Formats: sequence, C-alpha cells, structure tokens
Amino acid sequence: MDYQTITSKRQFKDATSYSRAEFEELLADYEQTYLDKYGKSYEELTAENVNAIPKLKTLGDGLFFVLFKMKNDMIWGSFGLVFGMSESAAHRNFKFFLDLLNDTLEKKSSCPSVSLKQWQNLKRMLAKQKN
Repeated sequence: MDYQTITSKRQFKDATSYSRAEFEELLADYEQTYLDKYGKSYEELTAENVNAIPKLKTLGDGLFFVLFKMKNDMIWGSFGLVFGMSESAAHRNFKFFLDLLNDTLEKKSSCPSVSLKQWQNLKRMLAKQKN
C-alpha cells in the first residue's frame, strides 16, 4: 500500500487517525529520531546495506505502516498481505518501526510544539500494542 496515493482526507484519517498535515509533522520528527539514532537517513542506510528492494522504502512508509496497524487491528497474515510482505516480515517491520515511533514520542514529550492530546493518544495506542 502506498500512502502517498491516498487523495481523500477522510481515507487518510481513517487509515491512520491523523490528517496528512499531522502525519507530515510527526514524520519530520520520526526522520530526525532515525538520523540521531543511526547517523544517516533510512534511505542511505538501506541503499548501503540491503540487496533487495525493501517493501517499506522510506520512513514515511514505515510510519504509515505502524499507524495503519495501530488503527486497523488486523492479524499479522492479513496485515502482511495488505503491504505485500509475509506475516513474519510484517511483524518484524512493525516492531522496528514501532520502537522508532516510541523513541520519537519520548523525545517529543518534552517538546512544546507537540499537541498534548496527540501525544497522549499515541502513547495509549502504543501501550495497547505492547500488550
């Protein structure tokens, strides 16, 4: 699924619980967290270290992937099917990108620009996913 092809505001929000503008704001922080953690962009590290083309080519893809799963609680096999990957790959990717989201939210919790309600909603959703 390519989130960039979603043209309806309602569909985007239905898929992620976020407007596109809110998603893009969170994505900027998500990308910065990745850069701080690994010293290079996701795309650079992927190009250097991965032989096959990944299903999730950008951090935007990864963030959408996590938010979609959190909003649409599917079994791993179905979730993988929607994103063109196996059940185990979906689970592995979800864990990786969810951990990055958690790190991002931890950093944002002390940032005055983040909406308290937005942060609390994501933290609540993250807690459900870890159980």
